[in-house]
Amino acid sequence: MKSPITNHKLHLLIIACLLSISSCSYIDIDVENQLPQEAVDYSNTADMYSPVVGVYAKLRFPGCHWINQMLWTGRDEDMTSGRTDDQAEALLYSYRGGYQNPNSFWGLRNVWVTMYDIIRTSNSALQSLDEYAKYIPNKTSEDYANYLQYQGEIKCMRAWAYFMMVTSFGPCPLLTDNNQEDYTRSTVEHVCDYVIADLEASIPNMAASYPGEMIHPGAFTKYTAEALVARFAMLKGDWEKMQDMTADIIGSGKFDLASSTNDDYYNLFKIPGKLCRESLMEVQVTDYGQPSGDYIGVDQWFVCQGAELRNADKTLNVAGWKFCRFNPDFVAWADARGEVARREVSFLVGGETLRDGWKVALTKKVVFNAKAYIPYNQMTAGNTEFGRNNNVRLLRYAEVLLMNAEASFRLGNTDATFLNQVRTRAGLQPVDALTEDIILDERRMELSAEWGLHYVDLVRTGRAEQTLNQASLKRDYAPGSWTEDKKYWPVPGEVLAELPELANNPK
Repeated sequence: MKSPITNHKLHLLIIACLLSISSCSYIDIDVENQLPQEAVDYSNTADMYSPVVGVYAKLRFPGCHWINQMLWTGRDEDMTSGRTDDQAEALLYSYRGGYQNPNSFWGLRNVWVTMYDIIRTSNSALQSLDEYAKYIPNKTSEDYANYLQYQGEIKCMRAWAYFMMVTSFGPCPLLTDNNQEDYTRSTVEHVCDYVIADLEASIPNMAASYPGEMIHPGAFTKYTAEALVARFAMLKGDWEKMQDMTADIIGSGKFDLASSTNDDYYNLFKIPGKLCRESLMEVQVTDYGQPSGDYIGVDQWFVCQGAELRNADKTLNVAGWKFCRFNPDFVAWADARGEVARREVSFLVGGETLRDGWKVALTKKVVFNAKAYIPYNQMTAGNTEFGRNNNVRLLRYAEVLLMNAEASFRLGNTDATFLNQVRTRAGLQPVDALTEDIILDERRMELSAEWGLHYVDLVRTGRAEQTLNQASLKRDYAPGSWTEDKKYWPVPGEVLAELPELANNPK
């Protein structure tokens, strides 16, 4: 059997084929799943992973598109896209624009289209897997077990896209078949129920492993699926299911927090932290250690968040586009909490010198997302674009611990053991008992700048209006404020024009 690293390279090389070779079987799948049956030899089950890799490629890009990140992270009071001179219309979806949420901005349509790109590609891939399965008569064979595992991996990616849809747009179409003609939206609860049932059907058939130990390293496992179920259960307020899913992950012994006693925590979001024991779901990136040639990346996802950094003698610099800045009030809040370890992991503060000797340019009032930063000495020589060659973390064990803590609290248990594991790793004193404020504050700090989760927390707990309308929040465009009818973005205007049934009441 090949070593994991060899299989990992093979996995990524297949992706390179999918992205760069026009004759590769799966590159020509269009969004309507019209690939001719005769173009693929489904009897060759050795190729059965190819459609799965195609979905991973979609999750990578366009799923991790830079404008999506700007809009998702800019919805709460802690972060803003930060620019009035470029993509200023993105500010209209944040506190700085008073949550005006026009449906005409190109970035809004981009979020919608890229998430459905993942969903549609997932549907196509699942159909392809079913075609392969017709040539696997032995339901107890390794091939059939692989078929079931691969189904689960695809469902995880589709579930992630639906999570981003329902937390961004609320009611949205359930695309159960790429050929369906009815695009009437489904309620958030209906989408949650559908995804939960879909994942739960696959969980018993998925590997009880952490992603880094899979034959295809980084492949999603039963614990990835359980963590996603927990997220959807959280949206529904199904605390029993949320507790059950997270308890199974915790009890597996497969995961752990990156240690704060060495450089593991510092490197959690950097190159050495790729596929570590804290990772449940990650988008993989590689430049193969070469200064040029094949690169499997996420376009400008890191670059859009990048600060400008210079080395000590000012002979080198690495710079991004300087979007996605933290609100100074949030940084002050974190400092008042005594955050030291998480401050370094989370914040790139203008004017400060980092542990590697590089300095963040601009003034000390400008703070960027350090979770998108990797040090120069971790980059491949000749490939020094901001964040290049780093993976994108989608879901971490720290979030699982915090979800379990909240589920327990909602069910009447104030034991803070799992929440305190996160606090202890951050160098903070443990708390005696759980409260809603303690849980939400811990999530706010630990998950800052990660997929708009703090905004989701504000909405689902009824705290959004009071928090997002604070008079102290800077307004660049005075009209407007957050109201309950603005908790979700509107259907993008161009999409609505193409599919007028989206205006129907959700079902």
